[in-house]
Amino acid sequence: MILRDSTGGIVFSACRNLLSCASPLQAELAACLEGLKFALQWSDFPIDVEMDCKVVVDSIQSQSMDRSMNAMLVNEVRKLLGERDSSISHISRNQNVVSHRLATFGLVEARMALWISSGPANVPQLCMKDLSPS
Repeated sequence: MILRDSTGGIVFSACRNLLSCASPLQAELAACLEGLKFALQWSDFPIDVEMDCKVVVDSIQSQSMDRSMNAMLVNEVRKLLGERDSSISHISRNQNVVSHRLATFGLVEARMALWISSGPANVPQLCMKDLSPS
């Protein structure tokens, strides 16, 4: 996950290995939930969540009750989004390269890591690429 300011600058980036995860969808929801928790702690500004997983974005934005196996995660994300002026939107995968780099780092390194104003190798450069229109 990565928290950026309104200019796209890195506030922090973080990753960790998910020890028990039943599906990629659950991993996306878990990352969204953790990212929101961090963002609420680290910033007083409105939060704009951008994800490349349309299924997750649609689940969170849906007005209907979620009855899936991920309902608890979906409801927790919805609750956190309601705590502040926030939005969630779908972006293309090529605009979300940094998140995938951090997820890979967390999986390969099998540990939690947090960087203030930066990230592991290439993350600052990838941030600039994510900000470029595609």
